[in-house]
Amino acid sequence: MYKNAAYLKKYFLAHREVTKELVEKIDREHYGYQPTSTSMTAEQLVVHMLTAFHQFVSTAAGKNPENLHEDTENVSLNELAERYTQADVRLIESLDESALDETIDLTEMIGKKVPAWKVIEMAVDHEINHKGNLFVYVREMGYNQLPMFVK
Repeated sequence: MYKNAAYLKKYFLAHREVTKELVEKIDREHYGYQPTSTSMTAEQLVVHMLTAFHQFVSTAAGKNPENLHEDTENVSLNELAERYTQADVRLIESLDESALDETIDLTEMIGKKVPAWKVIEMAVDHEINHKGNLFVYVREMGYNQLPMFVK
């Protein structure tokens, strides 16, 4: 099954836009919120989602992931979501048909080699998984008017 850059961008943004809506609901005072003592904080979860996707899409594009923020930087999760989204869209848009068909060696991570388009698809699936966690976090913060899971 072949996916082109336009499809992958649309698929990504259909989920990332919902992630961004959820992130907008998290006030700084709730960045440290954890539903359980073994859970990531809200801030850690969002940063993990953003940086993991960026690592996947950078790998698919044959590039080293850029560090788009410093841990000491006083930036909101909303700003980080916007930075990473813009950078990831540019990376996806940079991939032509031959680049999307390139085989990416992920044997150390998942035990197999896959085409670049599949790496991006896996990155979206990873975000979908954690977006489900984020829905729980935001609901536990008291929000009950939440977006649909996809746009």
